Parts: sequence; structure tokens; C-alpha cells
Amino acid sequence: MIKAERHDRILAELAKRGAIGVQELAELLDASSATIRRDIGELHELGSVVRTHGGVTLRDTNEELPYDAKVMAFLPEKRRIGAMAASMLTPGVSLGCGGGTTVMQMIVALKRMHLRVTTNAVNVALELRDAERIEVLLTGGILRGRTAEMVGHVSERTLRDCNFDVAVIGIDGIDPVHGLSTYDHAEAYVNRVLIERAREVWIVADHSKLGQSRPAVISQVAAATCIITDSGASPAMVKAIEQLGPKVVLA
Repeated sequence: MIKAERHDRILAELAKRGAIGVQELAELLDASSATIRRDIGELHELGSVVRTHGGVTLRDTNEELPYDAKVMAFLPEKRRIGAMAASMLTPGVSLGCGGGTTVMQMIVALKRMHLRVTTNAVNVALELRDAERIEVLLTGGILRGRTAEMVGHVSERTLRDCNFDVAVIGIDGIDPVHGLSTYDHAEAYVNRVLIERAREVWIVADHSKLGQSRPAVISQVAAATCIITDSGASPAMVKAIEQLGPKVVLA
């Protein structure tokens, strides 16, 4: 495993656990303790983590992880959520979506369906380029490299010219009080437009996002029709969300 891959795996494990020891990381990544310590030192210098005695922790939970690290975090849960969301779609619907890591797991599962997909995400468009039964409209805009999504007024204007049967949106935080949120304000506004133009709004998010609040507010929880998460979700949090209106589906 090359260094960049180890760094992403370390960040992904920290996204799950918050803290982890050097020896456990060495066993998990099949690397020496000395190599892991060097990796931690480099991530510490970049400001991504904090070294501790015998291990490492995340520096700031409000700092967005690199995309590759987000892909690896809770990957089995994201695959189940994506498959569940795909199974709930009716052939022929008009779908609007971004390109979050959980949304991408849904995209992989629906390639053989007959759909119209509008997206601001380059990675979604590329994933569907060979899907003969899916018509894809990719918005323009300013590329946000961290998520491969187009943001800004060009992207928003394209989405405002569309109506969607379903909008599927990945988020970084969902809290009954503070609503649906993400890290970037431009990305949050594009998602808000998707919500405004959709008949139904499905939020796909693994259980680690529940109860979390990030800097950029997308909307209140009540704007969602359905929250698709995994069986690791707290029953109390599920109940609190459903009391606000959305149906919660556990994958």
C-alpha cells in the first residue's frame, strides 16, 4: 500500500472511531509501527490529526475529510444504503442528485434502469457514461475539487430549470434541531435548489451523520421526505427524526 492510500485509510478509521493506536493501525494496514508513526507525523504536520501517546486522534470534527477517506469510512453501510435507495426508485423517473460518497453507491446500483438523471457531480456523470438507458444532464459551474461537484450560479441556474420526481442528497450532518448540513456553503446552496425542485427528497446518510451538525445549513429536517440510513442508527434519533415528518428507512 502506497503512502497516500495509508493516509486515507488512517483518516477513514479516525472518522469511524475518533482515535486509534499505532499498533492497531500497523496491523490493520499491514505496515510497520515505524511507518505508521511517520504517516501520523506527516498528517500531524498537515494539520489533519493530533498525535497522542501511542496513537492519533482527529484534530477537528468540523474539518472535512479528503474524498478518498470519506469513501472508505463506513463503506459497507454506504453500500447497503445505496442499494436500498436504488431499489426504491421507479423506472422512468426524473432523478436529481449530487455526488456524495453514499449517493455514488446508489449510482453504481442503478446503471441498468431507465432513468433521467440530472447532476452537478462529475463523478456521477462519469459513472453513468456507459449506461445506455440513462439520460444524463450534467450542470456547469465551478468545480469543487474535494467532492467533484459543480457549484455556483451556473449550476444553480441549470437545476432551477428542472423538475425532479426524486432528489437524492448526501449530507454530512443531520440533527433534529440544526437540520441537514454539510461543510461547504456553496455546496449547501446547490443542494437547497435540488430540494426546492423535487417532488420527493431522499437523504442518504450512514448512521455516523445522525446527531451531527456541520457549518453550512442545507435545510430543516422536515424538508426531507425520506431518510435512508443503516441499522446502526440510534432508535432515539430515528424517533426524533420521524417526529419531524420524514420516513426513516434502515438498510
